[in-house]
Amino acid sequence: MNDPTASDHQTILKRYIPIADMIAATFGSRCEVVIHDLRNLESSLLYIRGNVTGRKIGAPTTEVILKELKNQGDCIEDMLGQVTRTEDGKFIRTSTSFIRDSRGKVIGFMGINFDISAFTEMESVISEFTAGMKHEFAPPKESYAQTVGEVFEKLIDDALREVGVPIGKMKKDDKVRFVKKLEENGVFLIQGAAERISAVLGVTKQSVYNYLDENR
Repeated sequence: MNDPTASDHQTILKRYIPIADMIAATFGSRCEVVIHDLRNLESSLLYIRGNVTGRKIGAPTTEVILKELKNQGDCIEDMLGQVTRTEDGKFIRTSTSFIRDSRGKVIGFMGINFDISAFTEMESVISEFTAGMKHEFAPPKESYAQTVGEVFEKLIDDALREVGVPIGKMKKDDKVRFVKKLEENGVFLIQGAAERISAVLGVTKQSVYNYLDENR
């Protein structure tokens, strides 16, 4: 059986556009629905209806999706009803459903992002009167970047926090751990990641690959 062509993938993904329009029209201005083509992670946003995250066609996939793709590949499961927080402070309830071709290969996903900031503000007022009755929930942040460079910078910052050593003071073992964290978070799914990391660390691209080999 021949591999599905690019036009086949486009046909599959475009079938979801009427569903995206229906969802966005139903839930109004606080709702955003997106369709991503995961064959091009650096510019995966194929379709968007609504404006919650501020992204436009051609924006990259998020660091959260990258990490899950790295860890699960085509076995990745839908991510439903999660709460994240954007860089500008919005609270978003988000659901992601992955789209597969006839062979079961993940080629894209449809995401629903609903801005629940107004609800969380009301909850904070209520919590002042119910202090001590429940634990505070701090949702993870997701950057919803406009460019793949922003995604890369976010992954670098996250890895630096986990390693706990500034780049200028890193020894070889620190650099190996740093590259390991980046790999775990899916950064090497981004085209040209090794070159970007070598520039950040001030080492050769071959050194980055050597660090990867040591982790494996």
